[in-house]
Amino acid sequence: MTIALLRITNFRNLEAVDLVPCHAGLNVICGNNGSGKTSLLEAIYCLGLGRSFRTSTGARLIRQEADKFSIFSHIVSEMQRQVPVGIERDIHGTTRLRVAERDASGIMELAAYLPIRLINSQSHNLFESGPAFRRKFLDWGLFYQSDSFITCWRQFERVIKQRNVLLRDRRPRSELDAWSDELARHAMVLDELRRRYVNHLMPLVSELAQELLAMSTLAFAYQPGWREDRDYLEILKEGYLEEIRAGHTLHGPHRADLDITIDGIPVKHFLSRGQQKLLICAMIIAQGKLLAEQANKSIIYLVDDLPAELDLPSRQKLITLLSRQHTQIFVTAIERETIETIMGDRLAVPIKVFHVKHGSVTDLTMSQS
Repeated sequence: MTIALLRITNFRNLEAVDLVPCHAGLNVICGNNGSGKTSLLEAIYCLGLGRSFRTSTGARLIRQEADKFSIFSHIVSEMQRQVPVGIERDIHGTTRLRVAERDASGIMELAAYLPIRLINSQSHNLFESGPAFRRKFLDWGLFYQSDSFITCWRQFERVIKQRNVLLRDRRPRSELDAWSDELARHAMVLDELRRRYVNHLMPLVSELAQELLAMSTLAFAYQPGWREDRDYLEILKEGYLEEIRAGHTLHGPHRADLDITIDGIPVKHFLSRGQQKLLICAMIIAQGKLLAEQANKSIIYLVDDLPAELDLPSRQKLITLLSRQHTQIFVTAIERETIETIMGDRLAVPIKVFHVKHGSVTDLTMSQS
């Protein structure tokens, strides 16, 4: 999927923006700090995921003195079919989602049209924060690639919530047995989906990490959330007293993790912040390559403040690698010249340059043609 038209109204400091981005190529968004560059990326992200990557308070996304924001787009599918999509949220928190000129059933229906990946200053949380970030990384890919994933994930979430209620209420073992059986069934399916995804993804990550970082000793180990030499259902039943004391389920896919090491050392202790950013880029681009190969879907990449934490050769490698993915890329930088220095003459993809100033966006590509 790619964005053919983007219309933003009263989002942050963007009062009325109409954008026709480059379909499969590089869209450079330049402007001074505070001009609205990141807000433009945030609007695209919000359109695809229904939320911001900068705040959890929806009211902050609405421009001052406005009573709602709206983001509308024409999405072009891999079959070249145009689909209108949109999101609108008012100051009371009411959200309206639209897909193909009708109300969407929920954010997941909207998200299915827009596989969006963000690379920004917070991306290092994938390594430096807890396992939840790495589970979300894997599950994002499965959402777009596996038809059975979302059903399995929802069933697992439903069952574990009910089981946790029984544990908190200290219900007898006999009442938990049926829920434990059902939890184990869904857990095994979810675990198999994640394992299969990791096995397909990680060779691509290693290949791209070698290109960006000249790194050949990268290792990945998926941890399911329980001892692999034990039967999961047996663990649930034998751990009854311990879980009653804890008040929740202690083992399972909700505790899964992805260990990422170099020479046996966790990457967060081995790599600099800039190197971590490149490895994260390798992992995200690998997701895009796998999605294109296995599901014929293309990712939209959002890169906020490309120069941050990367030297010039690293920036050039990253932009060159992104441009080879033949998909839509949005990149922010303070100065247009910064991006031109990074790109040099090495990119053979369409490029558009947009300048943001005081919440208004100008297509410099059009103004110079």
